[in-house]
Amino acid sequence: MGNKTKNHFRKNHLGILVRYDLNYGYQNTRLKWLGAVLVQAYFAVIAVQRCPSPEIPAGMPGYVEFLFRGMPEYFVSETGKFELPVPWLLLHAYVLFLTASYPAEDFAHSGGQAIVRTGRCLDWLLGKAVWVAYTVTVYYLLLAGILALCTLAAGGLTPDGAMGSLTPQCVATGERMTEDVVLEDSVTSLRCWGQSLLMSLTLCLTELTLSLALESILSLFLMLGYLTASVFWASPALMGNFSMLLRQDFLSGIPGICFRNCLLAYGLWSAIALVLGKRLIEQKDLF
Repeated sequence: MGNKTKNHFRKNHLGILVRYDLNYGYQNTRLKWLGAVLVQAYFAVIAVQRCPSPEIPAGMPGYVEFLFRGMPEYFVSETGKFELPVPWLLLHAYVLFLTASYPAEDFAHSGGQAIVRTGRCLDWLLGKAVWVAYTVTVYYLLLAGILALCTLAAGGLTPDGAMGSLTPQCVATGERMTEDVVLEDSVTSLRCWGQSLLMSLTLCLTELTLSLALESILSLFLMLGYLTASVFWASPALMGNFSMLLRQDFLSGIPGICFRNCLLAYGLWSAIALVLGKRLIEQKDLF
């Protein structure tokens, strides 16, 4: 009976911490959310202006392609032209900025008290992890809503809105995608969206762990540096490659950058980040 009562109180403590983080986490970042809307709307408008084009058709899938296509593998050459995939980079960088400061600031002000009262470092960390997951998910849902509005404003969803440049056949022949493969293209679009969300979640959880040992601004810059490194090197060790459509195995021919490795890398990395975060908290002199 004692163990059941203890587990009941622990669950209550965790629920209270989660509600606390969802409430105060939003209050801490509400001005940043305004910036998120402006950044997303800016790139959504650019996507509408650039689509359709010879490479990227109009419509919701085409806009997703434009924003998350990234760039092909970069090879240094005297005649080669290098261009940063600005929409991909800034959209992913902003979600890191959005989640950078609150966990460390809350720990410095009242997080220590919460850990002492509950007696469980893991509850505090899980509360922050839930807030991070919630923030990342809402960020991508907000972007989806803005793109949907742009799609409706531009004429709605049509077969021409398929991502013709994403299939190997269309890349090779330059032909537009037909209605027969619209479903396949939609799956590709959802895969792109899901992998980008998972990458942001993983990097934000890593940022959370780093902020327990370093200044939050330094942890932010470290994650931004790691994200930017993915632009220069097409390696599965750099997780940004999994969120670029043009780096996927079915387009780039790089077998290591595939959906299975994406799930494995993100899952393992996130678990390690949470375990290290728990140990960092336990090493602090709180009790």
